[in-house]
Amino acid sequence: MPICRYHPDQPGVGLCMRCRSVICAACCTQLDGINHCHACLKALAARPVRRARGLSPLVSVGLLLAGAWAALFGLLLLIQGGAAP
Repeated sequence: MPICRYHPDQPGVGLCMRCRSVICAACCTQLDGINHCHACLKALAARPVRRARGLSPLVSVGLLLAGAWAALFGLLLLIQGGAAP
């Protein structure tokens, strides 16, 4: 019977999916349904979080101004009858 890597007096109940170590029930933590040992969880917590990059503020303002200009232009065309069939 396999024994826990961190507790030699405890039977192993699972494997850490990152380091493949046999771990006992006390050491086993599931994250998104995947078993992790405490050492791997600590390593995961130390990693920097990657953030999704959004548009820069300058591009956002430019798109907002372009949309406002297009809306104003369309409104003026409707008022003058330029968009009529």
